[in-house]
Amino acid sequence: MAITSTAEIGELIRNRRASLGLRQQDVALAANVGVRFIVDIENGKDTSQIGLVLRLLQALGIRLTPEMSPVPSPPPAAKESEAFDPDNFSPTP
Repeated sequence: MAITSTAEIGELIRNRRASLGLRQQDVALAANVGVRFIVDIENGKDTSQIGLVLRLLQALGIRLTPEMSPVPSPPPAAKESEAFDPDNFSPTP
C-alpha cells in the first residue's frame, strides 16, 4: 500500500488503533504523545512532526518499509572521442 498523503497515514493509524481495540487515550499513553496529537494525525493534519508520527507507528506495531522505484537505465556510453572533457569544453551555438 502506497501512502501518498497525511490523510492516508491518518486513516492507517485510525484503522490500526480501532482493530487493536484501543482508544486514542490508550495510544497516546503508549506512544508518549498527547491525545490532541492522535486526533490531529488521524484527521490528516499536514503539520504533524515526523518524529512523533514514527513513535506513534511504533506504538501501534506499524513498520514502515522503504520501497524505491527502479533507477532508470543510463544512456548508452559515448564513444571515447565524444566523452566530455571539462578542460576543453566549448558550448555549441
